Amino acid sequence: MRRIGPSGEIRSPAASLCLGPALAVTGFLVWTVLSILGGASPFETSLRLRETWDMTLYLYAGVPIMVLAVLAAAFLRPQQALYWPIWLVAGHQTGVFMLGLGKQSGLSLVILTMALGMLLAVGFAVPALAGANAARRLAERAY
Repeated sequence: MRRIGPSGEIRSPAASLCLGPALAVTGFLVWTVLSILGGASPFETSLRLRETWDMTLYLYAGVPIMVLAVLAAAFLRPQQALYWPIWLVAGHQTGVFMLGLGKQSGLSLVILTMALGMLLAVGFAVPALAGANAARRLAERAY
């Protein structure tokens, strides 16, 4: 049963247990799927992985998917709104490190990759705060 609590959260046992890992999987899948799609070529038989953030598909599909995931998680659990971008970026960076650094570029880009991960987390805090704010406003109207 789902109920809206006084601070705007939707009270559901499944929401509190699954949101963080689901966001991590979302970030990982966005990087992985777009990396594979970017390296696919009809002219080559071997699979080449590509850095995802160099592709326009990452900006037009990957980032909006991640923004919506963080927004939805923050709407469902507004008290933990600033944790959701960290979960998402942790999964995203796991994909970067597992697929990217060893196969696409050298280890010299580790610091740059970490800096970009921090920027992503800060950027995704905006939709997280927007989702938490929307949940709180909805809860205020409900009471």
